[in-house]
Amino acid sequence: MIEEIYDAIDMAQHDRRRLNQVVSLAKSVPKMEDEEVDQLLDRLSGFHEELQRTQANTAEGAYSIDQCLQPVVDQLVNREQTLRAEGDQTSWSPARLDCTHRLYVNCPPESELRCHLLRLLATVGTDESLRQWSDMVCGNPPYHRLGMVLVFAPLMQTDFEPPQWLLDQLLNDATTHSQTAPAVYDLLNFYFRNGKVDTHPAAPRADALTGLLDQLIKQLGKIESGQLPANATPGSINQLISDSVALIVAICDSLALLQHMASIAVLADALGLRHRRVQTEAAAALARLGIEQGKTALVALAKEPVARLRVLAYADELGFRNEISLELQGEISLAESHLAIWLAEPDQMGLAPSNIQLVETREMYWPGYEHPVQCFLFEYFYGMGDAAHSNIAICGPMTHAFAADLKHLSPDELFAAFAGWQTAHQEIFNIAPERAEATYSNDWRRLVGDLHAEAYDEAEIQTAASFFGQLLLIADATNEGKPGTAIIDTGSKSWYAAGNPEAPINWELAYAIWRGQQMLSSFNDQV
Repeated sequence: MIEEIYDAIDMAQHDRRRLNQVVSLAKSVPKMEDEEVDQLLDRLSGFHEELQRTQANTAEGAYSIDQCLQPVVDQLVNREQTLRAEGDQTSWSPARLDCTHRLYVNCPPESELRCHLLRLLATVGTDESLRQWSDMVCGNPPYHRLGMVLVFAPLMQTDFEPPQWLLDQLLNDATTHSQTAPAVYDLLNFYFRNGKVDTHPAAPRADALTGLLDQLIKQLGKIESGQLPANATPGSINQLISDSVALIVAICDSLALLQHMASIAVLADALGLRHRRVQTEAAAALARLGIEQGKTALVALAKEPVARLRVLAYADELGFRNEISLELQGEISLAESHLAIWLAEPDQMGLAPSNIQLVETREMYWPGYEHPVQCFLFEYFYGMGDAAHSNIAICGPMTHAFAADLKHLSPDELFAAFAGWQTAHQEIFNIAPERAEATYSNDWRRLVGDLHAEAYDEAEIQTAASFFGQLLLIADATNEGKPGTAIIDTGSKSWYAAGNPEAPINWELAYAIWRGQQMLSSFNDQV
C-alpha cells in the first residue's frame, strides 16, 4: 500500500485529476502498523525533499506536491485520534519526528501543509512531539492564516493539560509573530476560562497588552481615515487589517478575563472605529468589566447583521437579551446575520455587505436532511447606486453564494442551483465523452443526435454524466445568438442561459441547477 500511495502522489503532482486516487488510498493509513507509518513518512519526506531540490523551490511545484501530501497527513491525524479514543498509548520515535520536521521545513512558508503537519504533532501529544510543535510555531511558524485553527485546535481541548514550559514558550516567543499571536492569546484565554490554569498566564502583561491594544486601535484608525503606510499594496493593507483585528479580539477577551480596569479608556476608544468586529469585542469587554457603555453599545450593534449573532451570544452571557428587539432575534434576522458573517470571511468577500434583502423563504425537504428545513434566499449588496454589486445567496441548509450572477433566475431555479451544487452522491458522476461513447454507444449516439436536432448556432460537448443511472449530455451552446448550456437526456432537453457575460453561469453550474431541479421536485410537492 505504501508504494501505491507513493505512486499515486507522484502521478497526481503532474495530473491533478489523480488527486482523488490519493484521497482514496490514504484511507488505509489509519489501519497501518507503526513500522508502516515509519516507512511511509520516510519515503514521502525523502521524495518531497528531492522534488524541492530538482524543482528549485518553484511555487507551482512546491504547492502541487504539498497539496498531494495533505490527504495522507490528514489520515495520519485520524490514526492518532483513533488510537487515543481506543486508549492506546501513542509513541513517536525520533526518526518519525525527524521525517515530520523535514517535511515541514521543506514546505514554503505559505503552504497549508505546514498547518496540517503541526496539527499532526499536536494531536500526537507526547512531550517530544509537543516540543517540536512549539519550536516550529515559535521559531518558524506557517504564514497560512486560515490554517492556523488547525495548528492550535488539538491543544484547545478540555482533556488537555498544558505543561508550564509550553505556556511560557508560547507567551514569550510565539506572540512575537503576527500570524500566531492571536491564536496564542485565544489559547491562554481558553485555559483560564476552563480552569486549566489558576492564574491567567498573561496576567503580568496586562498593562503591556493595554498599551498594545492602544497602538493597534490607533493604527486601524489611521487606515480608516486613509493614512496608509508608505508603499503599501492593497494585499498588504488587507493582511495588516486582518492581523490587527484578530489580535484586538484576543486582547479584548484577555483584558476582560483579567478584569483589568486600567484598560477601560482604551476599550472605549475602540468603539470609535468603524470595524464592527472591533466594536463588538470592545463593547463586550467593557460590559464584562461592568461598564454600562459596553452594554449600550452591544444593544445598538444588534441592528448590524454582521455583529448580530455575536451580540446575542454576549447578551445571553451577560443576561440582557430581553433588552434586544425580538424582531432582531427572529429566524430571518438570524439567517441574515449568518450570511453577513460568512460574506465577511477573508476567503469570501472579505467585508460585510452594505445591505441584505430577503428574496424568498420556504420550508422544504432538502438533500441530506431527514425533515423539512427553512431555506432563505437573500440579495446582498456592496456599494450604493448604479455602481453597487449585488447577487443572490442562500442561508439555512447551507450558507453559500456563487461568483456567477444569479439575479435573473427564478426562486425555483435559485434553490435548485444551491441544492444541486451541494449534493454529492455515488450515483451522480461525470463521464468523459469518449468513455460515454465507448460504453453507452447507442444511447450516446441518440443524445448527440438530439443535441444536433436542436439546431443551436454552436454546440461543444463538455461532458457526459450519469444521474442515478440516467445518461446525460452537457454542452456549451449558443441559442439565437445567446450563450448558455444545453443538457440532453433521454426524455427531455433543457436550456440554461449564461446570463451576465461578466459573471456567466457556466456548464458546471447549469448542470448543478438541473440536478437540483430533479432532486427538489422529487422531494417536495411543489418546487
